[in-house]
Amino acid sequence: MKFLIISDLDNTWIGDDAATIALQQTLKEKRDRFYLVYATGRSFCSVAREMRNFWLLTGEPLLTPDYLITGVGSEIYHQGILDYHWATQISQQWDRNGVVQVTQKFPQLLPQIEPEQNPWKVSFCLHPNTKPAILNTVHEQILQLGISAKIIFSSGRDIDILPQTTDKGIAAMYLREKLQIPLNQTLVCGDSGNDLSLYQHGTRGVIVNNAQNELAQWYSQSGTANHYFAKSSYAWGILEAIDYFNLGTT
Repeated sequence: MKFLIISDLDNTWIGDDAATIALQQTLKEKRDRFYLVYATGRSFCSVAREMRNFWLLTGEPLLTPDYLITGVGSEIYHQGILDYHWATQISQQWDRNGVVQVTQKFPQLLPQIEPEQNPWKVSFCLHPNTKPAILNTVHEQILQLGISAKIIFSSGRDIDILPQTTDKGIAAMYLREKLQIPLNQTLVCGDSGNDLSLYQHGTRGVIVNNAQNELAQWYSQSGTANHYFAKSSYAWGILEAIDYFNLGTT
Protein backbone atom coordinates (compact mmCIF):
# COMPACT_ATOMS: atom_id res chain seq x y z
CA MET A 1 0.00 0.00 0.00
CA LYS A 2 1.25 3.47 -0.85
CA PHE A 3 1.68 6.17 1.76
CA LEU A 4 1.10 9.90 1.34
CA ILE A 5 3.31 12.86 2.26
CA ILE A 6 1.71 16.31 2.28
CA SER A 7 4.25 19.00 3.03
CA ASP A 8 4.50 22.74 3.19
CA LEU A 9 7.37 24.08 1.09
CA ASP A 10 8.97 27.13 2.71
CA ASN A 11 10.86 26.41 5.93
CA THR A 12 9.69 22.80 5.87
CA TRP A 13 10.55 20.86 2.70
CA ILE A 14 12.95 23.63 1.69
CA GLY A 15 14.94 26.09 3.78
CA ASP A 16 18.02 23.96 4.45
CA ASP A 17 19.42 22.71 1.15
CA ALA A 18 21.45 19.89 2.69
CA ALA A 19 18.38 18.66 4.56
CA THR A 20 16.18 18.77 1.46
CA ILE A 21 18.74 16.84 -0.58
CA ALA A 22 19.16 14.22 2.16
CA LEU A 23 15.39 13.76 2.49
CA GLN A 24 14.95 13.43 -1.25
CA GLN A 25 17.79 10.93 -1.59
CA THR A 26 16.09 8.75 1.00
CA LEU A 27 12.69 9.07 -0.68
CA LYS A 28 13.95 8.50 -4.23
CA GLU A 29 14.60 4.88 -3.31
CA LYS A 30 10.89 4.39 -2.61
CA ARG A 31 9.36 6.95 -5.02
CA ASP A 32 6.96 4.36 -6.46
CA ARG A 33 5.63 3.65 -2.97
CA PHE A 34 4.25 7.05 -2.02
CA TYR A 35 2.32 10.05 -3.29
CA LEU A 36 3.79 13.50 -2.74
CA VAL A 37 1.78 16.70 -2.35
CA TYR A 38 3.23 20.14 -1.76
CA ALA A 39 0.76 22.29 0.21
CA THR A 40 1.81 25.92 0.15
CA GLY A 41 0.63 29.47 0.45
CA ARG A 42 2.47 30.26 -2.78
CA SER A 43 0.77 30.56 -6.15
CA PHE A 44 1.29 27.94 -8.87
CA CYS A 45 3.71 30.24 -10.74
CA SER A 46 5.63 31.00 -7.55
CA VAL A 47 6.05 27.28 -6.83
CA ALA A 48 7.35 26.68 -10.36
CA ARG A 49 9.81 29.55 -9.92
CA GLU A 50 11.00 28.24 -6.55
CA MET A 51 11.49 24.72 -7.95
CA ARG A 52 13.59 26.18 -10.76
CA ASN A 53 15.62 28.31 -8.33
CA PHE A 54 16.33 25.31 -6.10
CA TRP A 55 17.70 23.37 -9.07
CA LEU A 56 19.85 26.33 -10.19
CA LEU A 57 21.28 26.86 -6.69
CA THR A 58 21.90 23.24 -5.72
CA GLY A 59 22.14 21.31 -8.99
CA GLU A 60 19.44 19.01 -7.61
CA PRO A 61 15.77 19.15 -8.65
CA LEU A 62 13.00 19.18 -6.09
CA LEU A 63 10.98 15.99 -6.24
CA THR A 64 8.09 16.41 -8.65
CA PRO A 65 4.85 16.27 -6.65
CA ASP A 66 1.85 14.23 -7.72
CA TYR A 67 -0.38 17.14 -6.74
CA LEU A 68 0.05 20.77 -5.74
CA ILE A 69 -2.13 22.54 -3.18
CA THR A 70 -1.48 26.25 -3.68
CA GLY A 71 -2.85 29.49 -2.30
CA VAL A 72 -3.35 28.02 1.20
CA GLY A 73 -5.79 25.42 -0.17
CA SER A 74 -7.62 27.64 -2.65
CA GLU A 75 -6.28 25.81 -5.70
CA ILE A 76 -5.29 22.21 -6.48
CA TYR A 77 -3.22 21.20 -9.50
CA HIS A 78 -2.39 17.82 -11.05
CA GLN A 79 0.31 17.83 -13.72
CA GLY A 80 -0.13 21.57 -14.07
CA ILE A 81 -3.90 21.41 -14.61
CA LEU A 82 -6.30 23.13 -12.21
CA ASP A 83 -8.80 20.83 -10.49
CA TYR A 84 -12.06 22.45 -11.58
CA HIS A 85 -14.16 20.07 -9.48
CA TRP A 86 -12.42 21.43 -6.40
CA ALA A 87 -12.84 25.00 -7.64
CA THR A 88 -16.58 24.49 -8.10
CA GLN A 89 -16.90 22.83 -4.70
CA ILE A 90 -15.35 25.72 -2.79
CA SER A 91 -17.15 28.45 -4.75
CA GLN A 92 -20.47 27.97 -2.96
CA GLN A 93 -21.45 31.11 -0.98
CA TRP A 94 -18.16 32.75 -1.95
CA ASP A 95 -18.13 36.29 -3.31
CA ARG A 96 -14.64 37.62 -3.95
CA ASN A 97 -15.87 41.05 -4.99
CA GLY A 98 -17.76 41.37 -1.73
CA VAL A 99 -14.64 40.47 0.25
CA VAL A 100 -12.64 43.10 -1.63
CA GLN A 101 -15.38 45.65 -0.98
CA VAL A 102 -15.06 45.08 2.77
CA THR A 103 -11.27 45.00 2.92
CA GLN A 104 -10.95 48.29 1.03
CA LYS A 105 -12.30 49.97 4.17
CA PHE A 106 -9.21 48.89 6.12
CA PRO A 107 -5.98 50.64 5.04
CA GLN A 108 -4.14 48.53 7.63
CA LEU A 109 -4.48 45.61 5.20
CA LEU A 110 -1.73 45.94 2.59
CA PRO A 111 -2.56 43.93 -0.56
CA GLN A 112 -0.05 41.31 -1.61
CA ILE A 113 1.21 41.37 -5.19
CA GLU A 114 -1.28 40.44 -7.91
CA PRO A 115 0.29 37.04 -8.81
CA GLU A 116 -0.45 35.87 -5.25
CA GLN A 117 -4.17 36.64 -5.60
CA ASN A 118 -6.63 34.25 -7.25
CA PRO A 119 -10.42 33.91 -7.68
CA TRP A 120 -10.72 32.00 -4.37
CA LYS A 121 -8.20 33.93 -2.24
CA VAL A 122 -7.65 37.55 -1.25
CA SER A 123 -4.29 38.12 0.43
CA PHE A 124 -2.73 40.93 2.43
CA CYS A 125 0.11 41.77 4.76
CA LEU A 126 -0.87 43.34 8.07
CA HIS A 127 0.60 46.79 8.62
CA PRO A 128 3.41 46.44 11.21
CA ASN A 129 1.75 48.88 13.63
CA THR A 130 -1.63 47.10 13.57
CA LYS A 131 -2.88 44.54 16.07
CA PRO A 132 -4.24 41.27 14.59
CA ALA A 133 -7.51 41.80 16.50
CA ILE A 134 -8.65 44.03 13.64
CA LEU A 135 -9.19 40.85 11.62
CA ASN A 136 -12.17 40.00 13.83
CA THR A 137 -13.88 43.19 12.66
CA VAL A 138 -13.01 42.44 9.03
CA HIS A 139 -14.45 38.95 9.36
CA GLU A 140 -17.66 40.19 10.98
CA GLN A 141 -18.26 42.66 8.15
CA ILE A 142 -17.69 39.96 5.52
CA LEU A 143 -20.17 37.66 7.26
CA GLN A 144 -22.73 40.47 7.42
CA LEU A 145 -22.77 40.43 3.61
CA GLY A 146 -23.73 36.75 3.68
CA ILE A 147 -20.32 35.65 2.41
CA SER A 148 -19.04 32.37 3.82
CA ALA A 149 -15.36 33.07 4.41
CA LYS A 150 -12.48 32.42 6.78
CA ILE A 151 -9.37 34.44 7.58
CA ILE A 152 -6.02 32.73 8.08
CA PHE A 153 -3.30 34.77 9.81
CA SER A 154 0.24 33.45 9.91
CA SER A 155 3.87 34.41 10.44
CA GLY A 156 2.78 37.55 12.29
CA ARG A 157 1.89 39.35 9.06
CA ASP A 158 0.31 37.22 6.32
CA ILE A 159 -3.47 37.37 5.86
CA ASP A 160 -5.39 35.07 3.53
CA ILE A 161 -9.15 35.32 3.13
CA LEU A 162 -10.64 32.14 1.65
CA PRO A 163 -13.99 30.43 1.20
CA GLN A 164 -15.12 28.86 4.48
CA THR A 165 -15.02 25.49 2.73
CA THR A 166 -11.27 25.40 2.21
CA ASP A 167 -7.82 25.64 3.76
CA LYS A 168 -4.73 23.47 3.47
CA GLY A 169 -6.21 20.74 5.67
CA ILE A 170 -9.53 20.45 3.84
CA ALA A 171 -7.75 20.39 0.47
CA ALA A 172 -5.34 17.76 1.76
CA MET A 173 -8.19 15.51 2.90
CA TYR A 174 -9.91 15.92 -0.47
CA LEU A 175 -6.78 14.47 -2.10
CA ARG A 176 -6.28 11.79 0.57
CA GLU A 177 -9.80 10.52 -0.04
CA LYS A 178 -9.32 10.75 -3.81
CA LEU A 179 -6.16 8.63 -3.53
CA GLN A 180 -7.74 6.29 -0.94
CA ILE A 181 -4.85 6.50 1.53
CA PRO A 182 -5.57 5.59 5.17
CA LEU A 183 -5.13 8.23 7.84
CA ASN A 184 -2.29 6.28 9.46
CA GLN A 185 -0.38 6.18 6.17
CA THR A 186 -0.64 9.94 5.65
CA LEU A 187 2.01 12.33 6.98
CA VAL A 188 1.47 16.10 6.99
CA CYS A 189 4.41 18.45 7.55
CA GLY A 190 4.53 22.14 8.35
CA ASP A 191 6.01 25.04 10.26
CA SER A 192 3.54 27.95 10.48
CA GLY A 193 0.00 29.05 11.26
CA ASN A 194 -1.32 28.46 7.76
CA ASP A 195 -0.31 24.80 8.18
CA LEU A 196 -2.35 24.34 11.35
CA SER A 197 -5.40 22.97 9.55
CA LEU A 198 -3.31 20.10 8.18
CA TYR A 199 -3.10 18.62 11.69
CA GLN A 200 -6.83 18.62 12.43
CA HIS A 201 -8.00 15.61 10.42
CA GLY A 202 -6.60 12.57 12.23
CA THR A 203 -3.53 11.92 10.09
CA ARG A 204 0.05 11.57 11.26
CA GLY A 205 1.76 14.94 11.46
CA VAL A 206 5.21 16.41 12.06
CA ILE A 207 5.93 19.94 13.22
CA VAL A 208 9.51 20.78 12.31
CA ASN A 209 11.67 22.18 15.10
CA ASN A 210 12.00 25.60 13.45
CA ALA A 211 8.21 26.07 13.59
CA GLN A 212 6.69 29.49 14.16
CA ASN A 213 5.43 30.15 17.70
CA GLU A 214 1.79 29.98 16.60
CA LEU A 215 2.15 26.34 15.51
CA ALA A 216 4.44 25.33 18.38
CA GLN A 217 1.94 26.74 20.88
CA TRP A 218 -0.92 24.91 19.18
CA TYR A 219 1.03 21.65 19.48
CA SER A 220 1.72 22.21 23.19
CA GLN A 221 -1.98 22.79 23.83
CA SER A 222 -3.70 20.50 21.32
CA GLY A 223 -1.17 18.02 19.95
CA THR A 224 -2.05 14.32 20.10
CA ALA A 225 -0.21 11.01 19.79
CA ASN A 226 -0.57 11.37 16.02
CA HIS A 227 1.60 14.50 16.10
CA TYR A 228 5.38 14.59 16.42
CA PHE A 229 7.39 17.70 17.28
CA ALA A 230 10.70 17.03 15.59
CA LYS A 231 14.04 17.48 17.29
CA SER A 232 15.46 18.71 14.00
CA SER A 233 14.56 21.62 11.73
CA TYR A 234 13.44 21.84 8.11
CA ALA A 235 13.52 18.61 6.07
CA TRP A 236 15.64 16.87 8.70
CA GLY A 237 12.48 16.90 10.82
CA ILE A 238 10.50 15.20 8.05
CA LEU A 239 13.15 12.47 7.88
CA GLU A 240 12.81 12.00 11.64
CA ALA A 241 9.04 11.67 11.35
CA ILE A 242 9.13 9.11 8.54
CA ASP A 243 11.27 6.92 10.80
CA TYR A 244 9.23 7.73 13.93
CA PHE A 245 5.95 6.70 12.32
CA ASN A 246 7.47 3.81 10.33
CA LEU A 247 5.88 5.10 7.16
CA GLY A 248 6.02 2.83 4.17
CA THR A 249 6.81 -0.30 6.14
CA THR A 250 3.36 -1.90 5.78
